[in-house]
Amino acid sequence: MKVFTEKYLLFRHLSLDVVLGAIASGSMVVWLVGKEMPWVWWVALPMAVWVVYTSDHLLDAYRLQDRANTPRHLFHHIYFSPLATVWLILLLSCLTWVPYFAPKNLILMGLGMGGLAAIHLGLVVWVGKRISQFFFKEAGVGLVYALGTWGGPFILYPELITPSAIFCLIQFFLLAMINLLFFSMYEAETDKRDGHTSIVLAIGQKRTQRWIIGFAVVIILLGVIILTQTSETKLFVIQGIFILMLLALMLIAFNPSWFRENERYRSWGDGVFLLPALVWLV
Repeated sequence: MKVFTEKYLLFRHLSLDVVLGAIASGSMVVWLVGKEMPWVWWVALPMAVWVVYTSDHLLDAYRLQDRANTPRHLFHHIYFSPLATVWLILLLSCLTWVPYFAPKNLILMGLGMGGLAAIHLGLVVWVGKRISQFFFKEAGVGLVYALGTWGGPFILYPELITPSAIFCLIQFFLLAMINLLFFSMYEAETDKRDGHTSIVLAIGQKRTQRWIIGFAVVIILLGVIILTQTSETKLFVIQGIFILMLLALMLIAFNPSWFRENERYRSWGDGVFLLPALVWLV
Protein backbone atom coordinates (compact mmCIF):
# COMPACT_ATOMS: atom_id res chain seq x y z
CA MET A 1 0.00 0.00 0.00
CA LYS A 2 2.86 2.37 0.86
CA VAL A 3 4.53 1.72 -2.50
CA PHE A 4 1.25 2.44 -4.31
CA THR A 5 0.79 5.67 -2.34
CA GLU A 6 4.30 6.83 -3.16
CA LYS A 7 3.83 6.08 -6.86
CA TYR A 8 0.49 7.87 -6.89
CA LEU A 9 2.03 10.94 -5.22
CA LEU A 10 4.77 10.93 -7.85
CA PHE A 11 2.08 10.68 -10.52
CA ARG A 12 0.33 13.74 -9.09
CA HIS A 13 3.47 15.79 -8.45
CA LEU A 14 4.36 15.31 -12.14
CA SER A 15 0.88 16.62 -13.13
CA LEU A 16 0.21 13.40 -15.04
CA ASP A 17 -3.34 13.30 -13.66
CA VAL A 18 -3.94 16.71 -15.27
CA VAL A 19 -2.49 15.40 -18.53
CA LEU A 20 -4.79 12.36 -18.48
CA GLY A 21 -7.74 14.65 -17.77
CA ALA A 22 -6.84 16.76 -20.82
CA ILE A 23 -6.65 13.64 -23.02
CA ALA A 24 -10.00 12.38 -21.69
CA SER A 25 -11.63 15.78 -22.21
CA GLY A 26 -10.12 16.20 -25.66
CA SER A 27 -11.33 12.76 -26.65
CA MET A 28 -14.88 13.81 -25.66
CA VAL A 29 -14.65 16.74 -28.09
CA VAL A 30 -13.42 14.36 -30.82
CA TRP A 31 -16.41 12.12 -30.07
CA LEU A 32 -18.73 15.14 -30.26
CA VAL A 33 -17.55 16.33 -33.68
CA GLY A 34 -17.44 12.75 -34.96
CA LYS A 35 -14.21 13.21 -36.92
CA GLU A 36 -10.77 11.68 -36.63
CA MET A 37 -7.89 13.78 -35.36
CA PRO A 38 -4.34 13.41 -36.76
CA TRP A 39 -2.00 11.36 -34.59
CA VAL A 40 0.21 14.39 -33.97
CA TRP A 41 -2.62 16.11 -32.06
CA TRP A 42 -2.83 13.18 -29.64
CA VAL A 43 0.89 13.57 -29.02
CA ALA A 44 0.98 17.38 -28.90
CA LEU A 45 -1.96 17.79 -26.49
CA PRO A 46 -0.48 15.94 -23.49
CA MET A 47 2.99 17.36 -24.19
CA ALA A 48 1.71 20.94 -24.30
CA VAL A 49 -0.42 20.54 -21.17
CA TRP A 50 2.52 19.09 -19.24
CA VAL A 51 4.86 21.86 -20.42
CA VAL A 52 2.43 24.61 -19.37
CA TYR A 53 1.68 23.15 -15.94
CA THR A 54 5.30 22.27 -15.24
CA SER A 55 6.39 25.76 -16.29
CA ASP A 56 4.27 27.19 -13.50
CA HIS A 57 5.60 24.69 -10.93
CA LEU A 58 9.24 25.20 -11.94
CA LEU A 59 8.88 28.98 -11.70
CA ASP A 60 7.47 28.63 -8.19
CA ALA A 61 10.16 26.12 -7.21
CA TYR A 62 12.92 28.42 -8.49
CA ARG A 63 11.50 31.37 -6.55
CA LEU A 64 10.72 29.56 -3.30
CA GLN A 65 13.64 27.08 -3.23
CA ASP A 66 13.28 24.94 -0.06
CA ARG A 67 10.87 27.42 1.60
CA ALA A 68 7.83 26.08 -0.28
CA ASN A 69 4.85 24.99 1.82
CA THR A 70 3.33 22.51 -0.65
CA PRO A 71 4.62 19.01 -1.50
CA ARG A 72 4.51 19.58 -5.28
CA HIS A 73 6.63 22.73 -5.09
CA LEU A 74 9.15 21.02 -2.82
CA PHE A 75 9.23 18.10 -5.27
CA HIS A 76 9.97 20.47 -8.16
CA HIS A 77 12.68 22.15 -6.09
CA ILE A 78 14.40 18.86 -5.21
CA TYR A 79 14.25 17.50 -8.78
CA PHE A 80 14.53 20.86 -10.53
CA SER A 81 17.37 19.94 -12.91
CA PRO A 82 15.95 16.67 -14.34
CA LEU A 83 12.44 18.16 -14.56
CA ALA A 84 13.77 21.27 -16.30
CA THR A 85 15.66 19.03 -18.76
CA VAL A 86 12.53 17.05 -19.65
CA TRP A 87 10.57 20.32 -19.84
CA LEU A 88 13.09 21.77 -22.31
CA ILE A 89 13.06 18.64 -24.50
CA LEU A 90 9.25 18.63 -24.70
CA LEU A 91 9.10 22.38 -25.30
CA LEU A 92 11.58 22.09 -28.18
CA SER A 93 9.56 19.17 -29.55
CA CYS A 94 6.42 21.33 -29.54
CA LEU A 95 8.33 24.02 -31.44
CA THR A 96 10.20 21.84 -33.96
CA TRP A 97 9.17 18.37 -35.12
CA VAL A 98 5.55 18.49 -33.90
CA PRO A 99 4.60 21.38 -36.25
CA TYR A 100 6.30 19.53 -39.12
CA PHE A 101 3.64 16.80 -38.96
CA ALA A 102 0.70 19.05 -38.06
CA PRO A 103 -1.86 20.58 -40.44
CA LYS A 104 -1.59 24.34 -40.92
CA ASN A 105 -4.67 25.12 -38.83
CA LEU A 106 -3.30 23.11 -35.90
CA ILE A 107 0.03 24.94 -36.16
CA LEU A 108 -1.76 28.30 -36.01
CA MET A 109 -3.80 27.16 -33.03
CA GLY A 110 -0.65 25.90 -31.31
CA LEU A 111 1.03 29.25 -31.82
CA GLY A 112 -2.01 31.03 -30.43
CA MET A 113 -2.20 28.75 -27.39
CA GLY A 114 1.54 29.09 -26.83
CA GLY A 115 1.21 32.86 -26.91
CA LEU A 116 -1.73 32.77 -24.51
CA ALA A 117 0.16 30.50 -22.10
CA ALA A 118 3.24 32.76 -22.30
CA ILE A 119 1.12 35.84 -21.53
CA HIS A 120 -0.46 34.05 -18.57
CA LEU A 121 2.89 32.94 -17.12
CA GLY A 122 4.36 36.38 -17.75
CA LEU A 123 1.52 38.01 -15.83
CA VAL A 124 1.96 35.54 -12.97
CA VAL A 125 5.65 36.48 -12.71
CA TRP A 126 4.91 40.20 -13.08
CA VAL A 127 2.18 40.23 -10.42
CA GLY A 128 4.38 38.16 -8.11
CA LYS A 129 3.40 38.48 -4.45
CA ARG A 130 0.97 41.31 -5.05
CA ILE A 131 -2.75 40.67 -4.57
CA SER A 132 -4.37 41.86 -7.77
CA GLN A 133 -8.04 42.74 -8.15
CA PHE A 134 -7.71 42.55 -11.94
CA PHE A 135 -5.59 39.47 -12.61
CA PHE A 136 -6.64 36.07 -11.31
CA LYS A 137 -4.27 33.23 -12.19
CA GLU A 138 -7.18 30.76 -11.98
CA ALA A 139 -8.90 32.41 -14.96
CA GLY A 140 -5.76 32.11 -17.08
CA VAL A 141 -5.23 28.45 -16.18
CA GLY A 142 -8.88 27.61 -16.83
CA LEU A 143 -8.89 29.41 -20.19
CA VAL A 144 -5.67 27.75 -21.41
CA TYR A 145 -6.91 24.33 -20.29
CA ALA A 146 -10.36 24.66 -21.89
CA LEU A 147 -9.19 26.15 -25.20
CA GLY A 148 -6.27 23.73 -25.37
CA THR A 149 -8.44 20.64 -25.05
CA TRP A 150 -11.30 21.85 -27.26
CA GLY A 151 -9.40 23.97 -29.76
CA GLY A 152 -7.89 21.21 -31.93
CA PRO A 153 -11.13 19.55 -33.12
CA PHE A 154 -12.82 22.95 -33.43
CA ILE A 155 -10.05 24.50 -35.53
CA LEU A 156 -9.87 21.50 -37.89
CA TYR A 157 -13.63 21.20 -38.36
CA PRO A 158 -15.03 24.74 -38.02
CA GLU A 159 -18.14 23.79 -39.99
CA LEU A 160 -19.19 21.60 -37.05
CA ILE A 161 -19.04 24.41 -34.49
CA THR A 162 -22.66 25.04 -33.53
CA PRO A 163 -24.04 27.39 -30.85
CA SER A 164 -24.63 24.30 -28.70
CA ALA A 165 -20.99 23.25 -29.08
CA ILE A 166 -19.86 26.75 -28.04
CA PHE A 167 -22.13 26.54 -25.00
CA CYS A 168 -20.55 23.17 -24.12
CA LEU A 169 -17.11 24.76 -24.32
CA ILE A 170 -18.24 27.53 -21.96
CA GLN A 171 -19.65 24.93 -19.56
CA PHE A 172 -16.36 23.05 -19.61
CA PHE A 173 -14.42 26.24 -18.89
CA LEU A 174 -16.71 27.00 -15.95
CA LEU A 175 -16.25 23.47 -14.59
CA ALA A 176 -12.48 23.99 -14.76
CA MET A 177 -12.91 27.32 -12.97
CA ILE A 178 -14.98 25.76 -10.18
CA ASN A 179 -12.27 23.16 -9.70
CA LEU A 180 -9.53 25.81 -9.56
CA LEU A 181 -11.55 28.00 -7.17
CA PHE A 182 -11.95 25.08 -4.77
CA PHE A 183 -8.20 24.53 -4.94
CA SER A 184 -7.61 28.19 -4.13
CA MET A 185 -9.97 28.02 -1.16
CA TYR A 186 -8.17 25.01 0.29
CA GLU A 187 -4.74 26.53 -0.37
CA ALA A 188 -5.40 30.11 0.73
CA GLU A 189 -3.08 29.89 3.74
CA THR A 190 -0.20 28.21 1.90
CA ASP A 191 -0.60 30.64 -1.02
CA LYS A 192 -0.32 33.51 1.43
CA ARG A 193 2.80 32.06 3.07
CA ASP A 194 4.42 31.28 -0.29
CA GLY A 195 3.56 34.67 -1.77
CA HIS A 196 1.22 33.41 -4.50
CA THR A 197 -1.56 35.54 -5.86
CA SER A 198 -5.01 33.92 -5.96
CA ILE A 199 -8.62 34.88 -6.35
CA VAL A 200 -9.42 33.89 -2.76
CA LEU A 201 -6.73 36.20 -1.38
CA ALA A 202 -8.04 39.00 -3.62
CA ILE A 203 -11.79 38.79 -3.03
CA GLY A 204 -12.13 36.56 0.05
CA GLN A 205 -13.69 33.16 0.81
CA LYS A 206 -17.32 34.32 0.83
CA ARG A 207 -17.22 36.01 -2.57
CA THR A 208 -15.33 33.05 -4.03
CA GLN A 209 -18.10 30.76 -2.79
CA ARG A 210 -20.65 33.00 -4.50
CA TRP A 211 -18.67 32.79 -7.72
CA ILE A 212 -18.68 29.00 -7.50
CA ILE A 213 -22.45 28.96 -7.01
CA GLY A 214 -22.89 31.45 -9.86
CA PHE A 215 -20.76 29.36 -12.22
CA ALA A 216 -22.76 26.25 -11.28
CA VAL A 217 -26.03 28.03 -12.04
CA VAL A 218 -24.73 29.20 -15.43
CA ILE A 219 -23.63 25.64 -16.28
CA ILE A 220 -27.11 24.33 -15.48
CA LEU A 221 -28.86 27.14 -17.39
CA LEU A 222 -26.71 26.60 -20.48
CA GLY A 223 -27.47 22.89 -20.24
CA VAL A 224 -31.21 23.60 -20.17
CA ILE A 225 -30.88 25.87 -23.21
CA ILE A 226 -28.94 23.21 -25.11
CA LEU A 227 -31.37 20.42 -24.28
CA THR A 228 -34.41 22.49 -25.26
CA GLN A 229 -32.87 23.52 -28.58
CA THR A 230 -31.57 20.17 -29.84
CA SER A 231 -32.49 16.54 -30.19
CA GLU A 232 -28.92 15.35 -30.80
CA THR A 233 -28.13 12.36 -28.61
CA LYS A 234 -24.46 13.30 -28.21
CA LEU A 235 -25.33 16.61 -26.58
CA PHE A 236 -27.65 14.86 -24.12
CA VAL A 237 -24.81 12.50 -23.18
CA ILE A 238 -22.36 15.38 -22.70
CA GLN A 239 -24.84 17.28 -20.54
CA GLY A 240 -25.26 14.21 -18.37
CA ILE A 241 -21.48 13.97 -17.92
CA PHE A 242 -21.24 17.70 -17.14
CA ILE A 243 -23.88 17.37 -14.42
CA LEU A 244 -22.00 14.36 -13.00
CA MET A 245 -18.78 16.39 -13.01
CA LEU A 246 -20.49 19.34 -11.34
CA LEU A 247 -21.98 17.18 -8.59
CA ALA A 248 -18.62 15.49 -8.01
CA LEU A 249 -16.87 18.86 -7.71
CA MET A 250 -19.50 20.17 -5.32
CA LEU A 251 -18.82 17.27 -2.95
CA ILE A 252 -15.47 18.93 -2.18
CA ALA A 253 -17.34 21.63 -0.26
CA PHE A 254 -19.20 19.25 2.06
CA ASN A 255 -16.37 17.56 3.95
CA PRO A 256 -13.40 19.96 4.00
CA SER A 257 -11.52 18.14 6.78
CA TRP A 258 -11.50 14.85 4.83
CA PHE A 259 -10.62 16.48 1.50
CA ARG A 260 -7.86 18.59 3.05
CA GLU A 261 -6.01 15.49 4.31
CA ASN A 262 -3.22 14.47 1.90
CA GLU A 263 -4.56 17.03 -0.60
CA ARG A 264 -7.50 14.79 -1.47
CA TYR A 265 -9.28 17.81 -2.92
CA ARG A 266 -6.66 17.88 -5.70
CA SER A 267 -6.87 14.15 -6.39
CA TRP A 268 -10.66 14.37 -6.53
CA GLY A 269 -10.84 17.63 -8.47
CA ASP A 270 -8.37 16.62 -11.17
CA GLY A 271 -9.85 13.11 -11.29
CA VAL A 272 -13.25 14.58 -12.19
CA PHE A 273 -11.84 15.53 -15.60
CA LEU A 274 -11.38 11.87 -16.47
CA LEU A 275 -15.19 11.50 -16.59
CA PRO A 276 -15.53 12.92 -20.15
CA ALA A 277 -13.98 9.66 -21.40
CA LEU A 278 -17.28 7.98 -20.45
CA VAL A 279 -18.70 9.14 -23.79
CA TRP A 280 -16.85 6.26 -25.45
CA LEU A 281 -18.98 3.76 -23.50
CA VAL A 282 -22.16 5.03 -25.19
